[in-house]
Amino acid sequence: MTLFKLRTAPLLLIEDDGNKNILPLLLDLVQQEKTSLNLFCYEQPASNWRNILKEKQNIIYYKEYDPDLYDKYTSGKCSVIVDSVNQMAICLSWSKCLENIKRFLSNQNVAQIILVLHKDCLPHYSKLRIHLNHIASAIISYDKTDPCKVNIQLKKSGKVVKSEEILTLDNRTGVLKTVPIVKAEKKEEEPEKPLPGNLTTFKIEVDQTDKLEKYKLKLPYMSKINEGESKVYYEPDAVDDWDEEDPDEDLDI
Repeated sequence: MTLFKLRTAPLLLIEDDGNKNILPLLLDLVQQEKTSLNLFCYEQPASNWRNILKEKQNIIYYKEYDPDLYDKYTSGKCSVIVDSVNQMAICLSWSKCLENIKRFLSNQNVAQIILVLHKDCLPHYSKLRIHLNHIASAIISYDKTDPCKVNIQLKKSGKVVKSEEILTLDNRTGVLKTVPIVKAEKKEEEPEKPLPGNLTTFKIEVDQTDKLEKYKLKLPYMSKINEGESKVYYEPDAVDDWDEEDPDEDLDI
């Protein structure tokens, strides 16, 4: 599914460096391409690309981009590959380079633009890379340490979906696949519930010593309870006020 989204992205930016092999990805994208392809060969000469893409017949190779030939490039349905946009920016200046890329992007005859950007050849805060990241609809960036690991950003409806995936190539069939890297979700640690004794300024809990002292305490009535003879003795006090009259005499019973 990820490769399908990359194939259908209007502007795909491939960020790599000198130690990464992006040919499997480019070959997969080119093999799925049905329209004619304009390939601007800034890095590798056209003869090298012809040997690599010898099975593709609908590719037109150009040494570099010429703004005066724009109408020729877009005379029919086509796709565009620039290898690399670093050299294109050097030849045209980075502002003219962006201007012509946007011109391709706005043309209805251009199905897709694939730009190869060597990020290791750029300063950390490169204006060219910042602008390309802004206008790109999909970005695939190769990991610094693992040549098979890529970071993918897909832009759709104003949202950016990021994922980390592993590129795998079946040498027998030549099929390229992406395997998402599933990260283990970190469960948020629940805060410990405070003890009741920590919520007050006075002691409300009973420790073991207090329990032992409680069990040792003998109340006066305990002796009678232990004997099994529980009785209540009441002796009227001299000051008690006894009413000899019938409290119910006013009732007609």
